[in-house]
Amino acid sequence: MYNFDQHLHNYSVWTAARAAQRGYASTLAIKTAIEKTELRHYAENGSLDRESFNIFHRRCANDLIYHLSIEAGKDATYGRAAKIISIYLKTSVILTNKAGCERSQFIHPPIDRILLWNIAKHTRNREYRKLNWTQLSEARYWKLVDELSGVFGKFDWSLEEFWSPEQD
Repeated sequence: MYNFDQHLHNYSVWTAARAAQRGYASTLAIKTAIEKTELRHYAENGSLDRESFNIFHRRCANDLIYHLSIEAGKDATYGRAAKIISIYLKTSVILTNKAGCERSQFIHPPIDRILLWNIAKHTRNREYRKLNWTQLSEARYWKLVDELSGVFGKFDWSLEEFWSPEQD
């Protein structure tokens, strides 16, 4: 039966796929991979703290990498999986709750070129401009999370103040 939860899931899949595709895989491949993870379950039922979310993020990203490599027929990176997770949860959790739920405070912002370049400009750290989000390994992603958390005292949706759609 088609209901709001299915509608929200479909739209969240579409936004995540569009944001992370960049010539990598079809929306169907990304949707199939997402549906083989716990991402939708977390969006609908997850009530975790930051540490639990980070554990979930690692597990979900690695599951996505595995399933994307099968569905798309080519390897996926942690950076691409992380963007899928972030956009899916931004659409299905943060926006639907106007960032008012507790989970909004620890769901990661989507890391992409625009965000990194603007953070580089703001912090005067040119190293962020050199990063390619589609090539981030798991270790480099988490190092970036730690760095940005240290610089800004947070790592959540509000870091998207450094992102703007007209720069795409």
